[in-house]
Amino acid sequence: MLPKTLLATLALPVLVAAYLLGLTFLAPATLSPTAFRALAGIAGAGILASAWGMFVVTRTHQAHIAEAAELLRRARGGSPPRQLSVPRADPFRPLADVINEVADDLRTQHIGAQTERMLDAAMVRETPNGLLLTDGAGRVVRYNPALARLLPFVGDPVGRTPIEGIPVHEFQEVIDETRRTRQPSERVATVGRREVLVRGIPLADGAGCMGVVLDITSMRAAERARRDFVANVSHELRTPVTALYGYAESLLEDRAQLPEWSHPMLEAMHRNARRLAALIEDVLQLSKIEARQGDLPLAPEPLRPVVKEVLARFTDRARQKGIALTLADCPDVEARISGEAFEHALGNLVDNALKYTDANGKVEVVIHTGQDGTSVSVTDDGVGVAAIHHERIFERFYRVDAGRSRDAGGTGLGLALVKHLCFAMQAEVVLTSTLGQGSTFTLRLPR
Repeated sequence: MLPKTLLATLALPVLVAAYLLGLTFLAPATLSPTAFRALAGIAGAGILASAWGMFVVTRTHQAHIAEAAELLRRARGGSPPRQLSVPRADPFRPLADVINEVADDLRTQHIGAQTERMLDAAMVRETPNGLLLTDGAGRVVRYNPALARLLPFVGDPVGRTPIEGIPVHEFQEVIDETRRTRQPSERVATVGRREVLVRGIPLADGAGCMGVVLDITSMRAAERARRDFVANVSHELRTPVTALYGYAESLLEDRAQLPEWSHPMLEAMHRNARRLAALIEDVLQLSKIEARQGDLPLAPEPLRPVVKEVLARFTDRARQKGIALTLADCPDVEARISGEAFEHALGNLVDNALKYTDANGKVEVVIHTGQDGTSVSVTDDGVGVAAIHHERIFERFYRVDAGRSRDAGGTGLGLALVKHLCFAMQAEVVLTSTLGQGSTFTLRLPR
């Protein structure tokens, strides 16, 4: 629809022409031929003038519309600023102002998006970690330069599966597992003299995956150095500590021949030597677990006989403290475990339960089996653990109550050992506890 001012401009010549045409055709009898021709000419001229005016106005607006369309196209592409120029008196001016504002907004948005893309590209290009994207079919879509520095390439991997262009089986395995489960997965691979951690991460599109490769060579070297140092020091300490413990024990057996004032000192020597010996054994055991490369070998074993054998080692101690140590009735089931690691982990949990359960309390071991798999839980009615400690309780040397732990003879490594043993046999340990109401430690075994 044409603007009102434009209609007003065109209306006058049209009305005049219509009036003259009306006189021409309604009163031909009263007009002479000469007058008739004159009126007809004037009317025709008015119509032609109106038509020409409409043509000029239409062409002008068409030019404005074309210019506005070109401006918006250029703004969407992020071209340099340019305003749509329309005279202030032009009826098209209000629309031109709005179009200029929209063009400015589009240009700003485009520049912002372009900046974000440049920053993202720079991060991907400069990161020391290798990155790779695959599509829904598992074929490589894109990779960054760091990946080519970390892993060997056989030609260009784009358009092929990772194993076809990057002969590292662990990389293909994590991509396949992530595509299948839509969950993150990871492996450690050795590539030449370099150790790398390869991860698979599902993309939000529901089909593709991202592969991430991190160089962990220096970190692994530092871990080995620390582990070797701890193991060597512990081995060196084991002999003198064992000697001190043995001498203190021998002296305590002949305490009747010693002065009474020496008895408390001997008891303190014996107690602390025993605790130090236990600490050294735990450190050596932890170093042994960490030194293993890969998971422990697993085999199906019936759980009930193994659990009963572990509980038998703690029966006398539980009786001395007046604690009921029981195995709940349940059908015997098999689970894939490493027998030695499982016994050690369960023994540490039972030992921990007895330490933190008061006299006349109870500790119960239950074997569960169901759709979620098989698990073994150790439940006590002892002091419990506050929720703020749950996240850190499996850390080395972390103690909820340092004084009580020391009095009970704890080394601070028992639960850390359980965590590492579970990891080595693809299991998981979970704590459920309320302060003052006891605790339940559950070993969720692999399927």
